[in-house]
Amino acid sequence: MKSCRLIKEDYEEVKRLVGMRQAVEYYGFSVNRKGRCICPFHRDRHPSMKIYPHNRGYYCFSCGAGGDVITFVGKLYGLDNESAARKLIEDFHLPVHTEGLSYREKREREKKVRQRRELEAFKGQAGKILREYRKRLCEAARCPMSPHFSEALQWLTVVEYWLSCLEECPQEMKKDEGMVRQLGTIERRLTAWASDPAERAAISG
Repeated sequence: MKSCRLIKEDYEEVKRLVGMRQAVEYYGFSVNRKGRCICPFHRDRHPSMKIYPHNRGYYCFSCGAGGDVITFVGKLYGLDNESAARKLIEDFHLPVHTEGLSYREKREREKKVRQRRELEAFKGQAGKILREYRKRLCEAARCPMSPHFSEALQWLTVVEYWLSCLEECPQEMKKDEGMVRQLGTIERRLTAWASDPAERAAISG
């Protein structure tokens, strides 16, 4: 059966499912307690390649080679990114569909890709709004003369909680119509806040 071309989400799924250290050790390299191993890309006598935790990739402090789990496999076996990703999918038996897809499967795949992109866009915009609001609240909380001092004391903890929820369960926040409306209200609040002469006077004073 003809293989289908991998898309961005497939690469992200491979990197999510295969840990950097997991791959390095699978392909024959021992990682020491400091998270280092012998670099396979130059004549390395002492472990000079750092394997970063939480799938943050690798970097060799001697030869400068670095990247993620896909680029590591590609460089190790002389493969392009797609071939390296396919090798990881095969070697680790990952649930990433690489064979030819039916029309229904293609539609479902496209739907999931669209939903993921929409979620990423929502998370990015919501995070930007909430972080800016938190910044303004922190500034106001340090200035008792600020007209927003009471607002800061009331809402700062709430905003911290929302930011935590955005990281842990962005899907639920996106589905919450009340939360979406609240984000719109905060965005308008920030616009008004930025043009508030009383706030500028309080901060400068």
